[in-house]
Amino acid sequence: MIIMNFTRNSKNRSLSMIVVASLFIIITTSTLTPSMTIIPSAHAQFGSMATLQNTPSTYAVSIIPGAAQRDSPNHYYPPAISVPVGTTVAWFNNDYGQPHTVTSGAPNASDAGSIFNSGIMPPTANAFFQYTFENPGDYIYHCIIHPWRQAIVSASDSYENGQYIKMSSGVGSLFNLTENFRTLVDFEPLTVPLDGTTPIAYNITISKDNNNTIFTDTFVTNGESLPLELIKSNNNETNVYGPDFSSTGAYHVDAPFLEGDGNYTIRAEVTAVNSIQPVTTIVDEFTLRTVK
Repeated sequence: MIIMNFTRNSKNRSLSMIVVASLFIIITTSTLTPSMTIIPSAHAQFGSMATLQNTPSTYAVSIIPGAAQRDSPNHYYPPAISVPVGTTVAWFNNDYGQPHTVTSGAPNASDAGSIFNSGIMPPTANAFFQYTFENPGDYIYHCIIHPWRQAIVSASDSYENGQYIKMSSGVGSLFNLTENFRTLVDFEPLTVPLDGTTPIAYNITISKDNNNTIFTDTFVTNGESLPLELIKSNNNETNVYGPDFSSTGAYHVDAPFLEGDGNYTIRAEVTAVNSIQPVTTIVDEFTLRTVK
């Protein structure tokens, strides 16, 4: 059972993430000061859109326009995310004309950059950097050039196996919105090969108190599991958007229906593989509980 406790309203989500098809990264050692040296990592990559299309990025974070300004409400958006282990996060420099970095740790910490470090993301292109979080924990990161801006990625190894589907949660067994108001949940079919190519259709239905269906939608991935972010929202209407990239990545649900004390059931079903309905029903149900 996954127990999610909601106690705080979400922040305004008027900002959007921008992914531009023509992007590149130019990094040379001569442009880096000693404090900005790239720290090698087996799970960090940077490069062109062609590189991105051939790597398993799941979640996009934007370095927003105006991020270099001290009075900007955000630098990285979203500023705090919770993801299952194994998630690859890609950061995009959408602050045109300004260089930035994505550097693990707090500014001036002795271990700053020891886990991941993008180096300088150039100001002349929509550059990106990505890193795969393979171990649970809270990962603070910052921009070396603008050290007053920090953000955090929390990774969890919590999961629940159904008979046909595995559900992984970005917050573990307790979703407390005084600390987190958004979580990435991943639905991985256990009986369907994930080849990264064959379209897989998922239907996700959420009901409250075992009788009222309050959300249902169908999502399609390219031969992958379904990463779906649930976001506590004050909006009057449910808003669904994604995936983060042209044909892959996380979907997102602004979910005003998740509120108060309630018991919810998430029904996850694989409805089609390569547009063909499975011979055997592939469906599981998972329990979600919200608390004020």
